[in-house]
Amino acid sequence: MATKNPTGGERVASVDLPVEHIAILRDRLASWLEGLRDDLRFPERLESPEEARRESQVYERLLVGLTSGEIALPDEAARVTIEAAAEAYDRESNYAEITASHDALRGLLSLLEGDEGCSASPVLADSFR
Repeated sequence: MATKNPTGGERVASVDLPVEHIAILRDRLASWLEGLRDDLRFPERLESPEEARRESQVYERLLVGLTSGEIALPDEAARVTIEAAAEAYDRESNYAEITASHDALRGLLSLLEGDEGCSASPVLADSFR
């Protein structure tokens, strides 16, 4: 059975993302890192200071990778942290509702413009029925 990394060793991968995405990611990661550093000034107030330290290390590694254009893989801690951050960001920004509204409006606009073959993508729209 083939795996992405059969030897289990670390490799360096190029950060092949659009410049606009890198700028967004750097801003977001820097903001989260700053928040964690502030929280860690008073670790006794945190439920899990060790988790906050681990997250801050992940954000630091990712910021270095985005700056240098290279990232060490695999990085399971970074993957788990960014997956949780993406899911939280989607929830907090009402991504599903915004996407469904966007698709509905674009579908109606397409219909009004006479595009008979219009089909708005059903991305997450079912959750609003």
